[in-house]
Amino acid sequence: MMQRKWIALAATLAFGLGLGATAFSEPADDDASPLGQIMEKVQKNKAIITKGTRNVASYKKSQKEVEDAAKDWAKLAKESKPLNDAAKAAKGQADPVKKWDELMDLWAKESEKLAEIAAKADSTQKDAKDQLNTINKTCTECHQVFRIDAEESF
Repeated sequence: MMQRKWIALAATLAFGLGLGATAFSEPADDDASPLGQIMEKVQKNKAIITKGTRNVASYKKSQKEVEDAAKDWAKLAKESKPLNDAAKAAKGQADPVKKWDELMDLWAKESEKLAEIAAKADSTQKDAKDQLNTINKTCTECHQVFRIDAEESF
């Protein structure tokens, strides 16, 4: 009987904390910047690709989803290129807009390469994972240059 009370208390506290956390979390941001909206899509694709390339079994099961998400990344990279307000605000870059363009082009190119790898029936999980790691380096470089305040790692 006493144990049930503790379980009920724990469940109530967990539920209450969950509600409290949602009250303080960021609201659904319909007014987010166009780049912010793109980056939300980027994160969804990142989750699909990361999960799909984590091991051989996952890759074989999710290869088409990895391909589609990588194609979407390439499209999002191209959509991001003209949204270079972050570049204009960057410090420490001789030509920040040029650097932005280079990184967006590289992201698109490397994403297309991942899509090509995943499209091949005989491709390996290791090849896809290695290509994902290449793309992640591009993401990290971009965030280091243009999102100084962000503490995310890729």
